[in-house]
Amino acid sequence: MNTEEVDAVNEWRRDGQELVWRRYYGPWEVSARANVGAPFTGPSELRIRLNVGGNGDEIDQLMEEALETDGIPASLLRQVPFAEIKAQFRAALSQQQDRAMNEPWPVPKRCRTDLDYALLVAELMRMRSTGTTAPQGELAARLGVGKATLSERIKRAKELDLWDGKRLTDKATALLNDWMNERKEQ
Repeated sequence: MNTEEVDAVNEWRRDGQELVWRRYYGPWEVSARANVGAPFTGPSELRIRLNVGGNGDEIDQLMEEALETDGIPASLLRQVPFAEIKAQFRAALSQQQDRAMNEPWPVPKRCRTDLDYALLVAELMRMRSTGTTAPQGELAARLGVGKATLSERIKRAKELDLWDGKRLTDKATALLNDWMNERKEQ
């Protein structure tokens, strides 16, 4: 079987609290998942699966290739770039940490939408991670609201399933990722 790469995706994308890497080798899809909160900087899951799709000719060709190997070929396993995957994860994680540590989130003065609340708790989390001693008080002062008002907003973010008290939820992460992607496209 020829395990040449058919469609190189070779990039990390965010999926909740995980970064996911994916690449195609003939009829096989190889993916790796790494949790951004894990105590190590590498993938915790590697998956290889048959991925046959497309038009009729493509399906026939990919199925022939898969049938020739009688399952996942050893040559494919030798081609999976483990060191590259780990290095890319470290780089992607570093970029996210740099973003989280350095650039303040643009929290609106009033929270009306789920995104507004997600920005609020993302900024609170960023401030906590930078060692701010009283992040709620500082954020309240920056927004020109009282501490009680900010506490109510944080409570509302929990009710909206955007914040669990320590971390952003998958819902909040997805909203923020969508928002950042929209800003990049503009």
